[in-house]
Amino acid sequence: MIIQLLIVLLALYVGSRYGSLALGAISGIGLVILVLGFGLKPGTPPTDVIYIIIAAVTCAGMMQASGGMDWLIQIAERLLRKHPDHITFYAPLCTFFLTVLVGTGHVVYTLMPIICDISLKKGIRPERPCGIASVASQVGITCSPIAA
Repeated sequence: MIIQLLIVLLALYVGSRYGSLALGAISGIGLVILVLGFGLKPGTPPTDVIYIIIAAVTCAGMMQASGGMDWLIQIAERLLRKHPDHITFYAPLCTFFLTVLVGTGHVVYTLMPIICDISLKKGIRPERPCGIASVASQVGITCSPIAA
């Protein structure tokens, strides 16, 4: 049991030294060693989670292709530019609801330059609304029915 744990830790360590893609590949090599060398029975793949991720990515791609993502960003930008004095309050609300609706936190990347621009024009330090907005996006992921 200790040898198996050491193999797993060694695979994770070596994989982390080479980068993200190598982490998966070398961990797979560690799994092969555990299955073939120690006779451990491999588990079933988490197909439910895989299907949810495929559905979420497909929906986000369709929303982007149809212009829905741009429309949501335009609404958020209009709201933020209409109320620039309250950027520290409205920016997190926008990123939260965008993340909940879209199902991924990557929509925040398109909104961050807008938040920085508005806050700089109003004399507000941009790290305040941007920091809160990114945290609100991460909270939104936990509330999203699309995200697994």
